[in-house]
Amino acid sequence: MPPAQLVLVGLDEAARAWLASWAEDSERVRRTMTIRRLLDDREATAVVTLASYGYGVNTALAVESVVVPGGDGPAAILRSGVHTKEEIEAMLAVLATALPEGEEASWFAHV
Repeated sequence: MPPAQLVLVGLDEAARAWLASWAEDSERVRRTMTIRRLLDDREATAVVTLASYGYGVNTALAVESVVVPGGDGPAAILRSGVHTKEEIEAMLAVLATALPEGEEASWFAHV
């Protein structure tokens, strides 16, 4: 499982300026970021939101999903609170068998 949050420390001036502009952007709250390990250049791509930011606060990113390259094969998708369409359809199928015939679960959002 991917971590729920990433805390950013030791940022340079350019990174702090980028975060400041992100914190003020009310239109685009999610960002896709590539994280690369300097030791061996392995990388992961994450969809994140700015969870905490400001003076005296550790800057943290809430992780929504992470994709890790799979070498020769397809990328591995690691999720944190994100479900595939197939998983939701399977859940709906189970829910449909649990309800009396002809009744629909009005409280569940259909995808």
